[in-house]
Amino acid sequence: MKRMKKPNQYQQLINHIHAETRMRGWTLADTADLIGISYIYMASLTNGARKLSGLSLGKQRKLAKFLGISLVEFFLGCGMLRPEDLMPGAPA
Repeated sequence: MKRMKKPNQYQQLINHIHAETRMRGWTLADTADLIGISYIYMASLTNGARKLSGLSLGKQRKLAKFLGISLVEFFLGCGMLRPEDLMPGAPA
């Protein structure tokens, strides 16, 4: 039996976007409207064609708030920060 690979942090963040959207009874277009982007752009973010790190800081903040996570958690999930970036003096 083939074991399923655990999603990486980035994929977990994408999964969280889909889960939160469904939990609210929204469509991806509704979430895109809240963030201030087009549905097409949002779809390209969630299917991997574009990176969440490419969003403006304001839109990243809106998306983090929508997800109920801090901006630091969002940056960690996007790969914009690494845990060792938050620990001064820790080896990289």
